[in-house]
Amino acid sequence: MTDTERLNWLEENEGLALVSDDFGNWAVVTDGCQNVPLEPGKPSDITTSFWIEKKQWRPSVREAIDAAIQGEDEQNA
Repeated sequence: MTDTERLNWLEENEGLALVSDDFGNWAVVTDGCQNVPLEPGKPSDITTSFWIEKKQWRPSVREAIDAAIQGEDEQNA
């Protein structure tokens, strides 16, 4: 899979977040909450929190995206 395909997949799956733990680990997650933006379609300040399980962390952005894609494929199988 190319990096372009990975990025396209992220863009096509609204609601996903690519998160770093500041120690070189990455995860693609959906479990979390945020306040609702005041003007839909326009960028605004928000607060976001995520719940990330230890098993979701990967050592690179690519591996995190690939794991999320694989997890989606397994759910749809």
